[in-house]
Amino acid sequence: MNTQERAARVEQLSQQMNQKNAAYFQEMSKYIRKEEEISDVKKEELLLYLVQKICKHERKGVNADQLFGASAAAYCTQLIDDVKMRRPRTLREKIKYYIMIPWVTITWVFFIFMITGFFGKWFGGELANTTINSGILVLIAGLAIVFIESITRFLGPGQEDDGAKKAAPSSDPMQPRKFFDMRAFGIYIIIALAVVAVGLLLNQIMPSFVVTPWQSLIIFIIGLLGQIFIFARRSK
Repeated sequence: MNTQERAARVEQLSQQMNQKNAAYFQEMSKYIRKEEEISDVKKEELLLYLVQKICKHERKGVNADQLFGASAAAYCTQLIDDVKMRRPRTLREKIKYYIMIPWVTITWVFFIFMITGFFGKWFGGELANTTINSGILVLIAGLAIVFIESITRFLGPGQEDDGAKKAAPSSDPMQPRKFFDMRAFGIYIIIALAVVAVGLLLNQIMPSFVVTPWQSLIIFIIGLLGQIFIFARRSK
């Protein structure tokens, strides 16, 4: 479905809403379409998702303000912030996102192994191999996910928007980030400590292996190509 077809479908579904939901969605549509920092393709994707969600719940007797909060503009402010931060919203995006983080992290870990391995040769010695434990790689990947999640949650845009705080919570997978609170921060700390504990345990039971600087270089190149051709191809 191209952009024009999405726009036509959005218009068709919006005409099927009751008056209250139609007015709510009209406000959402105006807010999203005036945003200049995201593409028209992404705008229509968002609007199609929202209009389908509203129509689906309207048939169950649930209005848009019950789904997204009293203020359509507040919800859209958070939603657009998440789009700019490239936060995952659909299941497919989340799977790709949580594969991408450890992929990128491990790729650059092997870059460090490569550089340190070549240092000996550069300074007149021999190439230095690196012994790596599989559990440590799992630990690094897990901590990378926790770190990125905490950064995008607590340091992303829109955190000071008082109006957006009025948006109601939702189980919707496109629900934007919630705002900073100490309980959530504490949960991230606990998760990080749990990841460290599991990683250290795996370090005791998982095998180690040796890589040469040249092998690290090959792994780094493969990882970098994956970043470019698999994960970097994302619309705004």
